[in-house]
Amino acid sequence: MIPVIDLKITEKQNRAIKKRVSKVIDSRSYILGKELDAFEKEFAKITKVKKAIGVGNGTDALRLSLRALGIGAGDKVLTVSLTSPFTAIAIIEEGAVPVFCDVDENTWTIDPRDIIKRIDKKVKAIIPVHLYGNPSDMKSINKIAKKFNLKVVEDACQAHLAQIDNILVGNWGDAAAFSFYPTKNLGAMGDAGAVVTNNGQLAKHIRILRHGGQTKRFWHAYSGFNSRLDEIQAAVLRVKLKSLKKHNTSRSKIARTYKQELANLPISFQQAVIGGKSANHLFVIRVKQRDKLHKYLLQNGVASDIYYPYPVHVQPAFKKFSSGSLPITEKLTKELLALPFYPNLSAPDQKRVIRAIKSFFKNN
Repeated sequence: MIPVIDLKITEKQNRAIKKRVSKVIDSRSYILGKELDAFEKEFAKITKVKKAIGVGNGTDALRLSLRALGIGAGDKVLTVSLTSPFTAIAIIEEGAVPVFCDVDENTWTIDPRDIIKRIDKKVKAIIPVHLYGNPSDMKSINKIAKKFNLKVVEDACQAHLAQIDNILVGNWGDAAAFSFYPTKNLGAMGDAGAVVTNNGQLAKHIRILRHGGQTKRFWHAYSGFNSRLDEIQAAVLRVKLKSLKKHNTSRSKIARTYKQELANLPISFQQAVIGGKSANHLFVIRVKQRDKLHKYLLQNGVASDIYYPYPVHVQPAFKKFSSGSLPITEKLTKELLALPFYPNLSAPDQKRVIRAIKSFFKNN
C-alpha cells in the first residue's frame, strides 16, 4: 500500500537526532534551554522574521497570538470553515467568537470578498489559513485589515516557507502560527509549534504568556498558560530544519509531475494567488466522483485521504457560531481528495498512483 504520508527519515538524520537528543539528556536541561534558544533563532532566520517563539503546538501558537494582541471575550475573529477544527478551537478557547467566511473557488483559502460582508463593530481580527501550504490572498486581506483596524494572525501551520512575491508567510500578519506536528513539512517527533512576528514587544509578551504569564520567578503579572517547546523536540527540529528547503523542493517537483500527468482528466487543482508559491504540504485534487475514486484507489493499493470531510461550521461543537451556509466550502468538502505526497515518494510509486487514477477515469 502506498501511504498518503510517510514519516521515514534518512539514516543520516536518524544518527544526528539521536546524537543531539543524547546531548540534551546528558545536559539535564529539558525546558527553556539552549536547544530551544538556538532553534528559535534558526527558525526566525529561515523564515526571515525578527522573532520566533517556540510553543507547545500550533493551536497554542494561535491562542497566544490572539491573547498577546488583546483579542478576547466577545471579540469576533474572521476565519474559514475549510480547515482543521483546531483553528476555531483556538479562537473559542480565548473567549472570542469565530465568524466563518467562505473560501475562494480557486485558491480554497479565505475569500476577501466574503470578509468584507461579515465585518461589524465586534470584529477585531482575521485568521487566514494557508490551506495545504497555499498562501491566502494576504495583499487583499491586509488592505481590509488596515481599513477596518483589524489584527491579522496567519495560520501558517501547514505553510513552512510558502511565499507571496518572495515574501515568506509569517511576514504578512501581526503574528503567525506554525505547527511542527510530525506530519508537517517541518515535523517534530511529538507536539510542537511556534509563533513568529516582526514586532519585538509582541514577541516579548508572548514569551511571558507561554510561561504562565511570569515576569520573574513565581511572579505572574499576566494571565498566561503553560505552552513551551521542550528541549528534546527543539533538538529534533534543529536537525530536520536543515532539510526543509530540500524537502520543499522535492515536494514541488512531485506536485508538478502530478499536475502534468493528470492535466487531461476531469480533475482540478488548487490555484495560487498572483505571485504566490505554495509550500505543498499536501497534494489535493478536486474531483466530483471523490468517494468513488477514494474507494477505487484503496482497492488498488493506493491510500488517499480527505482534508477535510466536514466543514467546521456544521459540527456540533461549532454549529452555534454558524451564520448560515458556506456554499463553496460545503461543495469542496465533498470533492477534495489528498493523494500520496511526501518528499521521498519514489518515481515508480508516483507512476503507480497516476496509473491507478487514469485507470479509474478510463472505466468510469
